[in-house]
Amino acid sequence: MTTHNELWLTYHQASRCNKPATTQLVELEFQNEKLTDLEDVLEHLFRQGFVEAQHRSLSYWENHNGQRLNPGHVLEELLTEGEGKCPQSALRLIIADCPPHLWFTYVYTHKGVSPAVTQRVKLCHAQEAKLEIIAHLTNHIFRNGYLPARYRSVVTWQGTCGRKVEEHENLDALLTAGEGLTETSPLRLIIDPVCTHTKTCHATCH
Repeated sequence: MTTHNELWLTYHQASRCNKPATTQLVELEFQNEKLTDLEDVLEHLFRQGFVEAQHRSLSYWENHNGQRLNPGHVLEELLTEGEGKCPQSALRLIIADCPPHLWFTYVYTHKGVSPAVTQRVKLCHAQEAKLEIIAHLTNHIFRNGYLPARYRSVVTWQGTCGRKVEEHENLDALLTAGEGLTETSPLRLIIDPVCTHTKTCHATCH
């Protein structure tokens, strides 16, 4: 029976999702100790300082196709099946150190509009820079045509409890506070298209 002594893995850190994944070859025998399952490998990576200890509770394994793996999965079985045997089949160490997406709801202030629609936005995209502050999110919405350009001057943001959210506020901080973290606690994009800067609208509003 062939015994495998090496395992290939790639690091997939949520906060670095717009950067290439890093690949590593791990020797399964280290200081006379044999790594026998995925939990052994994970403990080894943290002991060596390859991953910050604060991310221990946020880390888990997937195979190269994205299927989640049990931490007690025996390495010899995985390698025999071809998993982690070469860079192309490297196991994926997922480090979910930040939420991968944010939820928000379109809220029109005037009557006669259909119920509010909730949307999910991924915080990093292959074709643009990582979204870090509310202003980036607002620009993303208009850049992609989700709202017509004429609404740009009449939109504002609110938190789940109605607090005004400023354009400079950090998305990670909002998500940490639970704002926009789930579909049931979305940020609110307030759209007030009634009062445009025209005499007709001014007369209508007064």
